Amino acid sequence: MDHPLLGIRVLDFTQVLSGPFATMLLADAGADVVKVERPDRGDITRGWGPPFIHGESVYFAAFNRGKRSICLDLTNSEMSDVARRLSLKADVVIENLRMGVMERYGLGPDELLKEHPELIYVSIRSYPNYSSRALDSGLEVVLEAESGLMSITGSGNQAEPTRQGVAVIDMMTGMAVVARIYQALYMRAKTGKGEYLTISLEEISALMMTHPWLMYLQGETVYQASGSRHPNIAPYEVFQTKDQLLLLGAVDDAQFLRLATVLGHPEWAVKSDWTTNEKRVCDRDKLHQAIESQLISEGAEYWHTRFAHAKLPVGIVKSIEAAAEEWRDRQGPKLYAQHPVFGQLAWPVSPWRQQGGNVLAPPTLGNATQTVLSEWLGEQNG
Repeated sequence: MDHPLLGIRVLDFTQVLSGPFATMLLADAGADVVKVERPDRGDITRGWGPPFIHGESVYFAAFNRGKRSICLDLTNSEMSDVARRLSLKADVVIENLRMGVMERYGLGPDELLKEHPELIYVSIRSYPNYSSRALDSGLEVVLEAESGLMSITGSGNQAEPTRQGVAVIDMMTGMAVVARIYQALYMRAKTGKGEYLTISLEEISALMMTHPWLMYLQGETVYQASGSRHPNIAPYEVFQTKDQLLLLGAVDDAQFLRLATVLGHPEWAVKSDWTTNEKRVCDRDKLHQAIESQLISEGAEYWHTRFAHAKLPVGIVKSIEAAAEEWRDRQGPKLYAQHPVFGQLAWPVSPWRQQGGNVLAPPTLGNATQTVLSEWLGEQNG
């Protein structure tokens, strides 16, 4: 089914990334997503850049396709009442404001679910509602630091911990939100009742850190920052070839035999200190040197072809420029929109819109205020 959420109305009070990413994916699945924004500035990421194109933020455009925007000043009682009435027409209300803010405007889950028992109300928090830190601010990078993720990112000889190249906790949280909303919609179809859902970045960061935390708690082994290397598998890292870097791995002994055979040294897998993964992990520096001494003789494309033919995990390390241009020029489905400022925009397909095609462009601020008030509330003037 191309649009499983067709007819589902989502009122979106989120900004920055985790919430907008979630509602973008809901829009990909066909939901009618209406983004509620402050009239003076809108989503804070409208000001994030450069790059800007004629004042429009590329960051905002990346995570807000498929939506319509309305402007409501929630500090104004008349406008907060409009938001309340819109909420009563929605299937899903989603917000990521500080705990207590929505209640201040008469838009909290208790109030809305009392009037609209079928509503699915989602709050995204930095910390769980039950936590002593529930009122603390905590952007994604704060959770990277506090969870230990930052301490194991980058190479071990770096002077300071390193943040992820993209906001992975935010994006994982967004996908978890989508999964929970699907679950809630399924339960509503069975019971006729909505529910209040809370998901926090802290809980998602803990879920992501299950492996390194258990390594320490159960095995007293501290996961260290190790660049491209995997802490439990060798080889599984980046190597230098004659011209480019190559990511190459062997996740078991059979794969290592094939890798060694491609390199012309099958004896490594049967007559050396590298016959098991445990031995290879313990001797990974010497193993790395031995493999790289062979790879340096030819270019990355040559080795990529050889290792791929041997059914080994292998990939050429690419720059952002190379990866983006390759995706742009590749045949296959993409998502497209015509934007009044950017012109044609394109995005990779998502699991919720794999067939590609045209979507709504990221909205200019308040682009659909009157239209939404008319469609949802039957009002011609906001």
